[in-house]
Parts: sequence; C-alpha cells; structure tokens
Amino acid sequence: MAEDRPVKATRENLYTADRTELYDNRDRMVREKWVKIMKLRIVRDKLEECYHSQSVNHMQNCRELVERYLKDLPEARISGRPPEPEAPPLNPSIILAEAQQFLEKEDFEGALVKFDELCSLSVQSPLPLVSRATCRLQLKMYEGVLEDCEKVLKFLNSDIVGHESESCTTVHSLALIRMAKAYKELGRLDEAKSALMRRNAIEHKLGRGSAEEDGDQIAEDQKSAIAWKEKGDEEFKKENWTQALEHYRTGLAYDMYNTKLHSNTCMALIKLKRWTQALKHAEQCIALEPNWVKGYYMKGLILSKESKIEQAREVLQKANAMESKNAQIKTLLDEVEARVEYVETRLRRRKTKQSGNSNQDDDIKKSASDSGNEEQLVEDVDSDEDYCAEGSCRSPQKVKLKISRKDIVNTLVEFGVAAVGIGLVWWLVNRDG
Repeated sequence: MAEDRPVKATRENLYTADRTELYDNRDRMVREKWVKIMKLRIVRDKLEECYHSQSVNHMQNCRELVERYLKDLPEARISGRPPEPEAPPLNPSIILAEAQQFLEKEDFEGALVKFDELCSLSVQSPLPLVSRATCRLQLKMYEGVLEDCEKVLKFLNSDIVGHESESCTTVHSLALIRMAKAYKELGRLDEAKSALMRRNAIEHKLGRGSAEEDGDQIAEDQKSAIAWKEKGDEEFKKENWTQALEHYRTGLAYDMYNTKLHSNTCMALIKLKRWTQALKHAEQCIALEPNWVKGYYMKGLILSKESKIEQAREVLQKANAMESKNAQIKTLLDEVEARVEYVETRLRRRKTKQSGNSNQDDDIKKSASDSGNEEQLVEDVDSDEDYCAEGSCRSPQKVKLKISRKDIVNTLVEFGVAAVGIGLVWWLVNRDG
C-alpha cells in the first residue's frame, strides 16, 4: 500500500474515470497521516506523564520518549487541510529536550534562549533555573547566575541525580555551588566561602558529605554534638561561662555545621568579653543560615562593644529589616544610632573650632610679619579627654603654637641669670666653710 503512488488531480482527469482511483488514493493518504498523528499523540501523552512523575529527574529518565517524539514530529502532518487552530501551550519537556541538544553542541546561547522560555512558564521547576544559571556561568553573566540561584533556594529542596562529580545530591547544593563560582569570579570571596559552607552543611546534615564519609558515623557525630550542646546549656544557665564554652567547642568538634552550637559559643564568648573570637562565630551563623536574624544581632552587639559603631549600625539595620517587631534588636539599634549621632556632633564641633583657630592663626602670622619677628612652629597635643566618648577614644589632634625669636632670647637670658645666681650662692657657701 505504501508503494502505490497517488494520482495527481488535474483539469483533464478530474472528471474522468480516474477520479475514483484519485479519491481512493487521497483517502488512503489521509488515513496514513492520521495514524501517524495518533501514534505521535500517544507518545506525547506518555512524555507528559513521564515529565510529571519524574519531577526534576525527567530530563534523564524521559530522554528516549523525547527523541522518539522529535523524530516522528516532521512526518505527522497533513497538507492541504484547513488551517490548524491556535497552537497549544508550550510543552516543557519538548523545550527542555531542545535545550539539551544545544548543550550537547556546547551552544550555550541557544540553550539559554530555550531555558528562558522554560523559566517564563507559569508553572516552574527549580531545575530549568539551575540549568539557566549554568549557561549564564559559561557565558560569564555572573549577576544573572546569582539571580537564578536565589530563586532556586526559594523552592523546597529535593534530591537530584547526575551531579555526583560535584558532590551535590540536592537542588539547593547545586545552586550554592553555582553561586560560589559566580561570587569568586566577581571577587566577592567572603560570599563565595559562605555559599560553599552552606552547601557543605546541607550535604553533611543529609549524611552525604563525600564518598569517603560514612552516613552512620555522621549521624552519630550529630547526636554527640547535640549531647554536648545540652551540657553546655546547663552550665550556661548556671553562669559558668568558661565551662559552657568548653562543652560547646567539644560539640563543634563533632559537628562544625551546627548553627545552634556556633550561636551558643558566640554568646558564651560575649559573656567572657572575648570579642574577636565571638565575632567569628557570629559570622559563621550568618554564613550557615543567612535568614536567621540572631546571627546579625550578635554581630551587631559585638561590633558595638568594640566601638565599631558604623559597622554595628549597618548590621543591625539589616536585622531590623528582617524582624521589625523584635524589641531587643530595636533597642540596641537605637543605642548605636544615638552613639553615632553623638560622635558626629562632636566631630562637627571640633571641625568648627579648628576652622576658627585657623582664621585666628592667619591674623597672628600677619601681625608677626608686620613687626619683623620671625616665628617657629612648635607642635603640641590636646588632652585626650575631649576626644573620648562612651569608652572609645579617637586619636588626639595636633595644635600648632606660635613662638617668636624675642620670646626665645628672653627665656635664655632668664636661664643664664638664674645659673649665675646659683653659682654665686654655691661659692659663698663654700668660702664660709
């Protein structure tokens, strides 16, 4: 049947005896086309079912159906029919398959166009965002990488396969790896380190840190860390800060990614007024859980204690934006802002005073030059009392004093006369003796 060639309709044979054969051939061709279309529709339905059931792993597990669909699609068409209705909505699995073909050819710009189409759909998955971030990373569009990865982190975390070489078993881990690379290329090394630390914490908590680590051993270490944390909490309630600190540090030796342990260690160090070490643990809390406001509060408190009030205000403003109803943060922020305002007021007054002294110095120089006296500049420093505020002292400023040559001569004469008088007294005493 497939070898029969249809009769072409012309003016001459349209109303001849051949029209019966013509119609038969036409009907046969239409039936064959419709069979191909229905087969393709079955493949499409299976592909959509596979896409929904496999979730983020559909690109790998539905690959065979996608290739079959793309192969049969050009042949499943009927020519000479009325115009087709409006095109159905874009099929994410088909677009993803086309993007995969671009990736295999290392055509990242073409793949980026397809991933843009996927990400523009109303129903989104985190995987296209990660894939688009990968394309943007290859094209050195680092700000776009960060934007996509931030969106991925808003999705619920789920497992993913095919990225074992990067030690990533979840979508969030993969996004954080991409963020770390983008931050590194942008020169923001601290943020890159923070992203890697968050990735390590996710994998560690799931017992998938690396192939060499034993999941059972990780679970045991986490239990030991919790036990040491509870011991430290008991000592902390008794105000035994040093003993509590030792317990918390022992717990961190078992689980260095435990945010609560870093937080409690920081609080113990704050009680002991060991600001530098406490600041490191507060920054660890922020790195592990950027959305946890307590890390920012502790960092702001430490910076205020170290009299770094400008930095403290910046950190506390961020914490207040995260939890505007937190009275503790609000109180500390008000105190820091009051200190900043006090210092700025003192600086303005000092600047005004120095400006007035400068004008007075100009008048003194002018009068001295008129009298013919040469001047020498001698440096002195003000008292530290005017520069200390709330336990933090600024470096004293130098003030220039004016001394004429006549004053120096008179001083030397006075010293000479005094020396002569002392010598006469000493001679008289020795002569009487």
